[in-house]
Amino acid sequence: MTRSSKGLRFAFLALAAVSALSGCKKASVTDDPQHDRQTELRREQDCADPQWKADNLGLWYNICSGAQR
Repeated sequence: MTRSSKGLRFAFLALAAVSALSGCKKASVTDDPQHDRQTELRREQDCADPQWKADNLGLWYNICSGAQR
């Protein structure tokens, strides 16, 4: 085998390993229904807080005003 064919072989093996690993799915926090409910409760609290609204007006407008709903 020549030096370039060994490098090419290594590149294909590395590509195959990366492709195989990228197909693995890990459970994330966002898959948890309890996390979704906690996030919704936090959003409701933030939207109802006038100080949070004053500090985060752009975010408040996008999340709380119904602009995207």
